[in-house]
Amino acid sequence: MPYDKLVLALGAEPITPKGIEGGDGNQVFHLTTLGDLDSIKEHIKTHSVKTVAVIGGAFIGLEAAENLRLLGLEVTVIERLSHIFPPADADMVYPLEKELNAHGVNLITNATVTKILPQEVELAPSGQQIPAELVIMAAGVRARLSIPQAAGLKTGKTGLTVNEHMQTSDPNIYAVGDMVETPNLLLLGLDHPDKNKMLALAGPANRQGRLAADHICGKETKYRGNIGTWVCKVFGKAVGMTGLSAHQLDEISGSNHDWVTVHPVNHAGYYPGSCRLTVKIHFDLKNGKLLGGQVTGPENAGVDKQTDVLAVALTAGMTVEDLEHLELAYAPPFGSAKDAVNMAGFVAGNVLRGDVEIVHAADFAFETSKGRRKSLEDYFLLDVRSPKEFASGHIDGAVNIPLGDLRKRLDEVPKDKPIISYCQVGYRGYLGYRILKQDGYDAVNLDGGYRAVFEGGFDDGLKPVVKRWAPN
Repeated sequence: MPYDKLVLALGAEPITPKGIEGGDGNQVFHLTTLGDLDSIKEHIKTHSVKTVAVIGGAFIGLEAAENLRLLGLEVTVIERLSHIFPPADADMVYPLEKELNAHGVNLITNATVTKILPQEVELAPSGQQIPAELVIMAAGVRARLSIPQAAGLKTGKTGLTVNEHMQTSDPNIYAVGDMVETPNLLLLGLDHPDKNKMLALAGPANRQGRLAADHICGKETKYRGNIGTWVCKVFGKAVGMTGLSAHQLDEISGSNHDWVTVHPVNHAGYYPGSCRLTVKIHFDLKNGKLLGGQVTGPENAGVDKQTDVLAVALTAGMTVEDLEHLELAYAPPFGSAKDAVNMAGFVAGNVLRGDVEIVHAADFAFETSKGRRKSLEDYFLLDVRSPKEFASGHIDGAVNIPLGDLRKRLDEVPKDKPIISYCQVGYRGYLGYRILKQDGYDAVNLDGGYRAVFEGGFDDGLKPVVKRWAPN
């Protein structure tokens, strides 16, 4: 068939990890099309399936796991990395891992499937066998490249190579969507392996299709790149992300970044139905430029809204100080006078300007680009909450001096050790930090407070001692 211009939109194909014995069994399904969905439903019905293994803990795998569990099936999710939604940070998706467990889904991380048998799957490195009459293969996708490769078109490491007009190495052939490599706006100018990468997201794919059509019709439109914005839910919890996460930034040589964690309410606290979100933003310590953001909270609490605001700020090249000045829609049913993104900007601005020194729970859990893993033995841990809050749950080894008593009890705080001040979410910990600094102490505030420790899953280094937990 002759053509003047050709647009390739072949998408991506599901991955079956190498080395899985039995990966082509009749009980093994991918979930890519509506036809796949119908086949899975029919298999469950005709074989009276009771147990399911889902291989992969990202979007498709977790959406499948939730809906299979809602059908009453026994579901196990197996993820080869340390946490679900791998692009995000582990502490931000830990609440969703707890949500899976709370709804009866068995989650196994740091494991791979080596063998699929008719009634079970076998894992490495443990050798554990998991009951599974049905297996959903949701281990990711790769660009569908067989046709463009056969045509001699240039390809990159993860997809088909295109220019800013979505033209391939043949200028009369365009390509869009999951099959192409596009630039990450935040990695431009850096020597980074993910600077140009296939991105399987519907939003960028749709914009690329429109842009290619415009260029074919003579308009000099250009694709500006992407920042990887997404949102997903697991039962009653949701997580959204835009830009780069802390662990992704740690991989960038010479990166001088930090982050802050805040726990604002989704709308005015006095208005019925308010609940807390967790917002984590990453920024450049040299100039305050926003580098990424993650939001976690209840499904209908505006996780998508806050993620979208951060995505706009990232696209516009804003700094954390710009976030402080954003004027966002407010009325008690919809938001707070100081919006969640404003609050994140306030705290990050304080760090950037040197108004507060912080330490992260992650610093005690593993090594980061900021240095070696820290030890609590090097610090005096000060809990400035009320005795009732302290009794409900605290960090192991902490000493409780309520904020209102701190000035008159400073003699109980040693000066031969640096002090970590903390409260529930960070605000009173900051006030305690200010009191200590004004009296000559070497002090830091724990970013995100006790909530960041408890909800971030930090059961090593900073160990939460929990007797009773009230989420709000």
